[in-house]
Amino acid sequence: MKKLLLIAIILLAYTSASSQSLTGTTGYFNIPSGELYPDKTMYAGASFLNKKYVEWSNYEYTAMPVFATVTFLPFMEVSIRFTRALGREDYSSTVGDRMASARFRPLKEGKYWPSVVIGFQNFFTTLGTGEASHFNSTYLVATKNFKLNKVLHNIGVTAGYGSEIFTSADYQFIGLFGGIKIIPKKIEYLELMVEYDADKWNTGVRLTLFKHLVLLAGLEGMDAFSWGVSYRFNLP
Repeated sequence: MKKLLLIAIILLAYTSASSQSLTGTTGYFNIPSGELYPDKTMYAGASFLNKKYVEWSNYEYTAMPVFATVTFLPFMEVSIRFTRALGREDYSSTVGDRMASARFRPLKEGKYWPSVVIGFQNFFTTLGTGEASHFNSTYLVATKNFKLNKVLHNIGVTAGYGSEIFTSADYQFIGLFGGIKIIPKKIEYLELMVEYDADKWNTGVRLTLFKHLVLLAGLEGMDAFSWGVSYRFNLP
């Protein structure tokens, strides 16, 4: 029975050059990448972030971002996300963090050049002081994929830089960040990732099953387990 299940997974699995990150936007394990899904692609899901690296919860609670992301133009991706702190005894003082993100791709990947994306993460807040804005970042990121058919199916390289343009209570991806993604030969539904998110090193693995279900798991800071799951589909 176990062998039949394994064979079924392998036969029905599928992967893409780009997939969702813990943040809900297209990227590697935690960092955003310079890639976008094809036009009219949508995915929804949730992540579970280890409290050790969640400044928003004062490092006391596991955070659960629930997100929906869509590429509704060939060069633009938008995402909405609601993050909840798990395990609180009293939720009366906060309902969670609500976030909108937008990513624009001015340059599509070519044979000799990378794809480039400009991202705005949680750029809108109702308070001018920025105290209601969390996980903020404005970044430029580039990604280049290389086909190494004799050794690996694909290896992707990403590098980016984030800045504190908008006033916020806390930030992500401020400074230099980057990573490497490897897709083994003949195991194209599996992605292995190592990255630096401008604050810490992370490592992760992503598995895409049945063309739609995406499972993500890894270690933030190389010592704190975080994971996520999402479902991908095409809009009519």
